[in-house]
Amino acid sequence: MGIAVKVMENGRMVLPIAIRRQLGLEKGGTLIIEGGDTEVTLRTLDQTLDKVRTAFAAYADLPGTSVDDFLANRRADSGE
Repeated sequence: MGIAVKVMENGRMVLPIAIRRQLGLEKGGTLIIEGGDTEVTLRTLDQTLDKVRTAFAAYADLPGTSVDDFLANRRADSGE
């Protein structure tokens, strides 16, 4: 079940302590807010970075995608 939170006229709201504790934000921190058609998702910065890492992990071992490959291609393009 959700927790009712009042949004002030200026758009501010207070994130309840139970939610801050759940997210590890008792002493403050950064949240990433994603708005969908019918919902809003709050994630910590670390959760968002983990989500991005997971999404791109499948591409990490593809041929030609390493930093060394990138640098070799740049050197070849520049004539080195």
